[in-house]
Amino acid sequence: MMTTIKRRRVHHNLVVVAALGMLVTACGPRGAHELRQGERDIQAGQFAEAVVVLRDATRILVDARGPVQAKAWNLLGLACQNLGQLDAADNAYRQAVKLDRDNAAIDYNLGCLRIQQTNFPGAVDYLTTYVALRPKDVQGYLRLATAHFHYALERPSLERARFLEAARHDLELADGVSASADAVNTLGVLQMQRRPPSTETIRVAAANFELALRRDPHCAPALLNLAIMSQQYLNSPARALQLYRVYLTLNPPPAHANEVTKLVHDLDISQRITITQENAPANRPAPPATRVIVSPSNAVAATPRPRPAASPAVQQGVPTTAQAPPQGSATASAVKAPPETSSTVNTGPSVPEPVVTESAPTPRTPLGQRLNPLHWFAGKPTANEQGSAAAGEPPPVAAGTRYDYPPSVTPIPGDRTRAKQLLAEAIRARQARDSARSMRAYQEAIAADPTFYQASFELGLASIEDRDYPAALEALHRALALQEDSAEARYAFAWTLQKRGYVEDAVHELDKLLARHPEDVRAHLLLGNLYAEKLRQPKLAREQFTQALELDPANAQAANIRAWLQQKP
Repeated sequence: MMTTIKRRRVHHNLVVVAALGMLVTACGPRGAHELRQGERDIQAGQFAEAVVVLRDATRILVDARGPVQAKAWNLLGLACQNLGQLDAADNAYRQAVKLDRDNAAIDYNLGCLRIQQTNFPGAVDYLTTYVALRPKDVQGYLRLATAHFHYALERPSLERARFLEAARHDLELADGVSASADAVNTLGVLQMQRRPPSTETIRVAAANFELALRRDPHCAPALLNLAIMSQQYLNSPARALQLYRVYLTLNPPPAHANEVTKLVHDLDISQRITITQENAPANRPAPPATRVIVSPSNAVAATPRPRPAASPAVQQGVPTTAQAPPQGSATASAVKAPPETSSTVNTGPSVPEPVVTESAPTPRTPLGQRLNPLHWFAGKPTANEQGSAAAGEPPPVAAGTRYDYPPSVTPIPGDRTRAKQLLAEAIRARQARDSARSMRAYQEAIAADPTFYQASFELGLASIEDRDYPAALEALHRALALQEDSAEARYAFAWTLQKRGYVEDAVHELDKLLARHPEDVRAHLLLGNLYAEKLRQPKLAREQFTQALELDPANAQAANIRAWLQQKP
């Protein structure tokens, strides 16, 4: 998406250069130097410098023809707008309009400014004028659709549908001028404004997001929206996780990268390393649906459709670039405004049952059920463990064996861009159930940049899923060398150690995890189980289980833990 915006900026910048060349011919050298310098400063992102130079230009050109002065005021407005000086930008654009009412770029800029000021009726007026003057400019229709969309959300229900329909019409016109990912992505968002979203609405919206990605596989809003649809509406958290990861590989980092990074960690844990009760004793009822506690304030439900507390919703704003018109630079035909501050993210309404499901292969046992310490309460292996040898899982090492930690190696940074591309390829291959290709791509990503933590961490989790525990230990150990403070990598490493039979080393790793993250409930639970069932130290087990209950009294395993505490006074 950002690459597309940059291409558009380059196109518009070339138009500006041509326009300024004409200006030099029209008005001679007086003021031309200041205009050229101001335009160069804007393109370089040096907006404060541009403001100084362009204010000089407006004074020097005070006796020039109206259209020439208007160009200087228009550029000044853009520089002020990029600095967040919206009132000054408004004054500059208004002055430009007075001097040249036929310059469509000024109407476009004022329309984008009104969107940023949340004055959506004003934005509709200016952008309607712009598309009338420039009926072949896709960006005009997209920004007008944005204004209609936001205005619809402010109106009473009786008027809301009319403005949403106007936005849909704008988007269809934009797509008719030039097929784009932006338009169909936004059409998908419009579908989800229907309350409540029906099965057909969800299907059509998802199809729009899919079409946007076919047109532009790097369209960040479409990737994010389809990931959220998969997680919240299509009952496909695994696919959501893969789409979120592709989103995070985009360069430059997309708008919601920080939020999605946290969401990926939480969702990945809920899918892979969740704590479940697989074999509850007969004299106690089965526990409710489980959850994983990543921190005291963030519990992720391990249900078929987890809904984290802070996930980005299907974007209720300008879906093309994080709810805002894309940042641009001065043009003679259309100047784009900088992004507005993104609005508060919400998760949207609950989906009525039954939810829409994708066709999928026969479901496998979730990895989270294999990364499970609490079945040890039952005192015997689970059905999953009993069948693991037949499935090719290597047997654990002999009791008391210690893990041979690899020697420390200082990695040398490599090609991070290439590594991210290979990681995205690995994730796509795993989504297609091509394990061999996926593993090759993971290894190639690590070879491309040995300092890329995410590649090693993802390879470790993929190796766990494939039950290749030695490879998982190697990859996770490398990930921890890169990010020693990673709770997710440390927990997965400890779990794999105990799975292989390296119990003392697992305890050591869990102690290190809790020294840095004492609120990590899953670590207390796993450590308590190791003390209780493997090391036969009930006193130490009691300490860990007690701390887990203090941190999360409502944990789904609380009843089982309390029962154990009563049996082991």
